[in-house]
Amino acid sequence: MNNKFLAPLKSALVIALTFLATPAFAVAQEGSAEPGEGLTAVQTVLYFVLAPLGLFLTIVVIGYGVHRPREKRSNSGSALSEIK
Repeated sequence: MNNKFLAPLKSALVIALTFLATPAFAVAQEGSAEPGEGLTAVQTVLYFVLAPLGLFLTIVVIGYGVHRPREKRSNSGSALSEIK
C-alpha cells in the first residue's frame, strides 16, 4: 500500500483512540464527588496483595481441616488383609 494512504489512516486511528481514552484523563469530578487522599505503597500492597492472599490461605486451611486424611486404621487381624 501507498504511504500516502496509510498516513491519514494512522492519524485518524490515533485521534479516534485519543477521544476514546479521554474519559480516563478526566480531571473534573461529578457533582458531589470528593476524592480522598491516595493510598501509600504499603497500604496498596496490604489491601491488594496481602489481604487477598491471607483470605485465600485461610480458606485453604479450613478446606484442608475439613477434608484432611484421617489416621490410618490398623489392618492387623482384619479378615480382608490376611488369608488363613
